[in-house]
Amino acid sequence: MSKIRSILLGAVAITIAVVLQGCASPQTIGSPAENQPAPPPAGQLLEAHPCQPPGDGAREGYHYPGDDIWLPDCDNLLVREYWRVFVQDEKSAYIIPRPDAAPELQAVCTDESHALRDLTDRYQLCSAATDSSQITKINNMLPEDALRLTHFLHTQLRFHFGDDGTGITPFPIPTDIVDACSLHPQTNSAELDELCERERSRRDSGQDIGYVYSGDAAKQLVELLNELYGIQ
Repeated sequence: MSKIRSILLGAVAITIAVVLQGCASPQTIGSPAENQPAPPPAGQLLEAHPCQPPGDGAREGYHYPGDDIWLPDCDNLLVREYWRVFVQDEKSAYIIPRPDAAPELQAVCTDESHALRDLTDRYQLCSAATDSSQITKINNMLPEDALRLTHFLHTQLRFHFGDDGTGITPFPIPTDIVDACSLHPQTNSAELDELCERERSRRDSGQDIGYVYSGDAAKQLVELLNELYGIQ
């Protein structure tokens, strides 16, 4: 009898231990995925995106996205993106660099029947923004609209040296210049090496005011930037 009672007491003890363990560990109920907090709306948008970005989209010395998420153009025909889409939520995205008054949109802005004309009109992109309401509109696009615009912009992208002998258009981003300088360092001229060193300092400091591109070094840089992007 005592032996039976011992067995029963042992079974009761095991049952109590199992119950207590279950109460103390509610996170074990369900699969691990079910217990994870839902990602923010922008994160959900990225999860559903056909391709994933190679990083956070930051460009040292130029732009840091913080918590905003880089949404790449999966069909971009170039090697990298100059204009990048960043999303804040499923209904709000912005483009860096800002696309208003971009010469690459000229074909759209001069053709009322162009397939993208509704977007350039909706976001007032055919001229440079002159007030905060325009900037707010440009910086709050639907993500799908922003991607359509950047895809087109990249089909038009080509770096040019100014007709007056100075300047590069579009604006060369510091990290792009540094990468371009590293393509064929053995063939860089002394003038280009000097420019490249200046740009490394510019990238590291974040200072982007007062830089002028001129002479043969700038012409060489333009060729390297187009090569860097895979522009034929």
